[in-house]
Amino acid sequence: MNRLFSKIYGCEAASTIANSMGDVTEGSSYKQIEERWGFVDRLLSQDKEGRTRYAERGPALVYHPHHRPAGMTEDGHERHRLCASAIIKKGGRIDIVDLARTWVEDIDPSKFGYLLGPQDQVIYYSLKAGVPPWEVGRYALWPSAIGTSKMILPVGAVNACNPEQAARDAMELALIKDVRGVPGNYAVEVCAGMAAAAAEAFKPTATVDSIISTALSYLSETPLAEVKLGLDWAKNTDDWKSLRPLYDEKYKGRSPSNAVEVMSGALACFYMAKGQPREAILYAVNFGRDTDCKAYFAGGLAGTLCGIEAVPPEWLKVVEDEVVNDPYTVCTRTVKETAEGLYRASVNTLEKMKRTTGMIAQLI
Repeated sequence: MNRLFSKIYGCEAASTIANSMGDVTEGSSYKQIEERWGFVDRLLSQDKEGRTRYAERGPALVYHPHHRPAGMTEDGHERHRLCASAIIKKGGRIDIVDLARTWVEDIDPSKFGYLLGPQDQVIYYSLKAGVPPWEVGRYALWPSAIGTSKMILPVGAVNACNPEQAARDAMELALIKDVRGVPGNYAVEVCAGMAAAAAEAFKPTATVDSIISTALSYLSETPLAEVKLGLDWAKNTDDWKSLRPLYDEKYKGRSPSNAVEVMSGALACFYMAKGQPREAILYAVNFGRDTDCKAYFAGGLAGTLCGIEAVPPEWLKVVEDEVVNDPYTVCTRTVKETAEGLYRASVNTLEKMKRTTGMIAQLI
């Protein structure tokens, strides 16, 4: 196992674990988490109730009742799997057309409302109808949310050590679920920052500070100030628990899935955990509000920085055992199999870069 594979495997393992563990506490305040679970430090099963959410236009969004055993993930990680599948099929970097093709090929529409959310049917049916994929995000539901970024860590892997290219790819791919240029919507640039941070985490010289600085470098003034505020809170406290009431008060009454809030909370957890996967996941899972999204980013960055050796093997076994028989997921590859595919794609990308630099070297 070389270091590149260890980091890719660590990213895949930690982000998958984080999604599953954080899905149980998602939507609860930190006080509600403490009252119900005390401190969540393991993967738990849950039963999801059915409900219908009526839209002003289009079909109702139907969430089907179902059981989620320990290790099963959720809608954001389904998008992650679709993105990873597109990269593995291509054997390297992808564009939005590649991603759209995988959405159409790999999604079974009868499974909307289980793991992959019914809101994603807007994207799926738009693509099926022939809407250009770079236009689809204009019509996707819940703009400015973190949904674009929940698929993006594999883009950091295929662009390992190249944050600038990872950010460029992410800005394009994010258009399948969101749009730029709308006041107050910073989801696409958050997506770029997350992908760039993941690519930075692959560098042999990467540190917690360099990863955070890379993420921030893709934010415009307003979201940058908001994320920096959370990091300032983190830098001025020795206890991650003391951050929770600050975030709870600041974001009270606002959508918990806003991309900027999630990025801020995730980076704060990553910082407080000193880049260690176990601590980053646990802090985010027990943080409150959109816990699975915060944990995905915090855990994924930490898993990339430290490698698979730092990911608790007992947690990894749970998600590996679950996915192979998952009746709802878009892909039943194990975490290790996905990491192997992304590793091959990353190496292919490296070889293309070598050929290009070699030709340039001949010219000069």
